[in-house]
Order: sequence, then C-alpha cells, then structure tokens
Amino acid sequence: MLNRSSGQSNAVLFTLIAILAALAVACSSSRESPLINQQDRGTPTPTPLPTAIRAPEQAVEIEGTRSSDSQTVLDIAGKDIIKIANWQDKALALENNLIGYIMVWGYGYTVELIDMEPSEYRNAIEKGEIDLVFEVDKGDAGVASWLEGAVENGIVIDRGSLFTTTQEIRIIMHPSMSERAPDLVEFLGVVSPGDQVIADIAKNVTFGRVGLTPGAASIKCLKENEDTWTTWISTETAAEVKAALDAKKTSLRNRSCIPRGVEANDCGRN
Repeated sequence: MLNRSSGQSNAVLFTLIAILAALAVACSSSRESPLINQQDRGTPTPTPLPTAIRAPEQAVEIEGTRSSDSQTVLDIAGKDIIKIANWQDKALALENNLIGYIMVWGYGYTVELIDMEPSEYRNAIEKGEIDLVFEVDKGDAGVASWLEGAVENGIVIDRGSLFTTTQEIRIIMHPSMSERAPDLVEFLGVVSPGDQVIADIAKNVTFGRVGLTPGAASIKCLKENEDTWTTWISTETAAEVKAALDAKKTSLRNRSCIPRGVEANDCGRN
C-alpha cells in the first residue's frame, strides 16, 4: 500500500512539471525577449491638445449707451491737468464747474476739483498742489495781507475778479500756468459770468443727491447764457463747447468708451 501511494504521488508531480514546461515553451515562442515591449504594452491613444477658441467680439454701439457688461471707459488725457480748489460753497462750486466745463470741452484740458477747507488753499497753491482758486476774499484782512506778499514774491498770480460789483473776490493762479496753459491765462482774464447770474443760479445749488448739483447748475447757466460766455472765447472754442452740450456731456471728465471690460461708468454721458 505504501509503495503504491508513493508511485501515484510521483506520477502527479511528473505531470505538473510537464505542463509547466509546455507553458514555458509556448511563451518563449511568442516573445524572444523577457522584457515587455511596446507591442505588449499596447499603443496608447494620443490625448488631443486643447484648442484655444476666441469668441468673436460683439459690435457695440458706443454713443448714447451704457452697458456695464460690454463696455469700459478710459479717461482721455488733455493738454495738462489743471487742479482747482473746491469746497462746499454754492457760488464757488458753480464757478468751478462752469469754468471747468469750458476748460475741458472747449480748450481740451483735464480738470480736477480738489476738495479742501477754505483755510487750506493758501498753503496748497504755494506748494503747487493746486493751480487755481476762484474765491479769494480780500475783504478778509489776513487773506489780503497774504495775497499781497504772495503776488510780490511771485508765488501766485492775481488774475482779477469774476465779478464787477465785488472786486474783492479774486482769481489767483499758480505761476506755472503761464507756461503750461497760456490760453487759459488769457481766458481767465476775460471771464465774467455776471454777479446776478451766479447769485440766482447758485442759490438753488445743493450738495446732496436731491436737487440741483453744481454740475447741473453749470449746464443750466451755459444753456441760458450763451450770448454771454461765447464772447469770452473764440468761435472755434465756443463750437466745441456747444458740441459737448448738444451731446449731453455733463461731466468735467472727458471719457471714451471701448467695447470690452466689466465696469463702465458714464459711458455715453462722459
């Protein structure tokens, strides 16, 4: 019995060895090298590179439209930047916007209204931080004394008064304007909107969201007094201002709209 079992075990073992040998022969016949070749790996499918697709730009009608999702704006640089002292005085705010409008749309300058307290303009103009002040009251003894010394020392230029009945209210400018903006120096020497005109319109000016803003008041003044302000400037300059009024441009910022971007403020209105 023991010898028969041992013989059977040996037979099974020999059979298994024969099967393994046959498999080895079969594998060696299909591949000469034991290393995995490209054929064994399979040929990978190439991944296509993404193609950049640019959506066509939409044609946007710029004039007279406001579209925050398709337009943005650029400020147009003028001849030079003229900085004007500004504070919450109705007459001063009206004058700044009225004269500033002509500077921007008639003469092509960039105008900035610099908010400050009335007590600050003397130091600011001496440092060259502002260029113009339209309401310098020589009726104040301290102001009169400062102005006299500043003019004598060439720190500022006294360009006269906007008014006929209140000559103590003076226009002063930084001396650099003589070279930077000689046409404005000449213009400011003849500007005279009229005492009563300024008084009548300025009394309705408000500084809140409701009412007649200084900018709106200046447009009203220009439209109602064309026969007056057109005498201060050349025919060509007056035509530029009229064109801006006809186009309903209401700001001191000369802006150009372009058909792209996300934010667009005052497109078409400037």
